[in-house]
Amino acid sequence: MAFPFYWMLATSFKSPQEALQAEPVWVPERMKPVNWLKAARLGDSPLFGGLGPGRSVALFFPGPEAPPPRALVPRSPGAFFDPVADGTRVEVVRGEGGWWVRLTNTGEAGFRRVPLVVLWPKGVPLEPPLPPDARRSQGEYWRLEWANAVPGALGYVFHNYLEAWDAAPWGRYFFVSFFTASVQVAVGLFLAALAAFALARIPFPGKEAVFVLVLATMMVPGEVLLIPNYVLLARLGWLDTFYALIVPWLASVFGIFLLRQFYLSLPQDLFDAARIDGAGYLTQLFRIALPLSVPGLVSYGIFTFLGAYNALLWPLIVTQSPEMRTVQLGLLAFVSEAGSDYGALMAASAFVIAPVVLGYFVAQRQFIQGIARTGLK
Repeated sequence: MAFPFYWMLATSFKSPQEALQAEPVWVPERMKPVNWLKAARLGDSPLFGGLGPGRSVALFFPGPEAPPPRALVPRSPGAFFDPVADGTRVEVVRGEGGWWVRLTNTGEAGFRRVPLVVLWPKGVPLEPPLPPDARRSQGEYWRLEWANAVPGALGYVFHNYLEAWDAAPWGRYFFVSFFTASVQVAVGLFLAALAAFALARIPFPGKEAVFVLVLATMMVPGEVLLIPNYVLLARLGWLDTFYALIVPWLASVFGIFLLRQFYLSLPQDLFDAARIDGAGYLTQLFRIALPLSVPGLVSYGIFTFLGAYNALLWPLIVTQSPEMRTVQLGLLAFVSEAGSDYGALMAASAFVIAPVVLGYFVAQRQFIQGIARTGLK
């Protein structure tokens, strides 16, 4: 069970070359402490690096006097003007025992990220100051690429996380996801508690038939309801709104069944005593049934929250604007026809599932009790 989580976390620290190579990389270079110290020496800040106006940073490459390496700051594809490439002066200077590659910010603005490409002659021993993010063959040279040559320790380790967070408006995505899931949990619990109590403790003609019909709706595949629900929401004018994300999923047959089983497991004597004291059905529900069914409520709340938080297909269909997108749709920013940025994708996946994992550990006891007691009498 733990292996997929480790592989996700390990990939979130990998460079693009490490993520795509055929031989698995179990411990990426960014996870090795020896490289953290090297990265802390590069950049203005030991933690997050960067290159301020007029500032310089030098990288030392041990090697013989000839042939000399070449270095450049790559330009963004298709850009007529690149502030980082045009504002950074690159110098290759011979020093004692090797070569210095000096980067100088000649502009008026600071750079948080400065990519670097070094062409190192083949046949010459190579000891880079920081493990490159990619190493390729280019004629008589090795092409060494760094996504950021001034990272600092944390900027180097969490490079993919910083890039992933800047790639999409995650603050808005998290708000939409948490708001949608919270409303579904709150309203869904209220509706399921009322319906389940009626089917469990209130006698009325045809109660068992109604319960069978309710359970029968669980056999209808959710895909069958996509088009009818979409057409209904379109006629109501609710597309691309919170109503479209929340309203169709407020009533849950699973929640009704789960809570009904909990209510049936409670002693009938409690409800008889309450009825003798003059308590009505709502009083019995809120004063007796619900306080004794906390594990079931927590279990249903967890399932509902996970279903709403992890929803992908429905939000993709009913929302168009970025302001109404959820975190699951935000992960699509790292998938394109040209390929996937697996490092950034796994980094984004890590902080997307973090609230779910933390919530599970907080509610673990009630969750296990809820599953164990479901259906007991």
